[in-house]
Amino acid sequence: MQMHPKLEGNPSSGSDNPCSRARAAMEDVFRLEHALGFIHDEYIHELSIALMQLLDSEKALVSDLEEILGGDAYEVVLLGFTWRLILPRAPAGGSMAWEDAQPPLDGQSGLKLPLVIEKLVRSAAKSGHWSPRGVLPETSPLLPDSPEIITWLLQFVQEYAQGQVIGANELRAAFSEAGAKCDLDALIAHWKGAGVLSPRLSSLKSVADHRSPVYELNPAVF
Repeated sequence: MQMHPKLEGNPSSGSDNPCSRARAAMEDVFRLEHALGFIHDEYIHELSIALMQLLDSEKALVSDLEEILGGDAYEVVLLGFTWRLILPRAPAGGSMAWEDAQPPLDGQSGLKLPLVIEKLVRSAAKSGHWSPRGVLPETSPLLPDSPEIITWLLQFVQEYAQGQVIGANELRAAFSEAGAKCDLDALIAHWKGAGVLSPRLSSLKSVADHRSPVYELNPAVF
């Protein structure tokens, strides 16, 4: 497995020793890599490094990852985009919909982590586990603070979805079966902002089939 010596430790780790910070940073990477075991890809280690680098970077560019990962950066960004872990930073007034986004493969393309992915990465880097159930309540104050209800909700949403796509009516049914009572329209707005789901506007047939607005679910969450 290739190591990347340019990976820097987190300055807030509490240690002034550069070697200790670098070692702590790599331990975070390895725990995150373990947590991402559901992604079967040869670039999983490099993806873990990229996610940690993007975690606290507000204006990261593809070229910043290229400095660390070399030519692998573009494969890593594409992998992250496919799993909706890494998204292009939309220009002012740009669409929030993932279907309108292009893979950010230009060196000057801005990158970001959706809020829900940021929370998942922070948790996984410390625990070694990818836990949507643990962080989902943090994406909206409207969700019940009940691990059992959140577990059922994740299961029912997955059951109602077809190919990571779900209609608002099906989403409402999933919430009802899970016993999660909340203002669904307001929750969907929160989830769009957090990167849990994104509007699917291009497929009129899909909208007609569902008889309601249609959304793409983040595959790293559901």
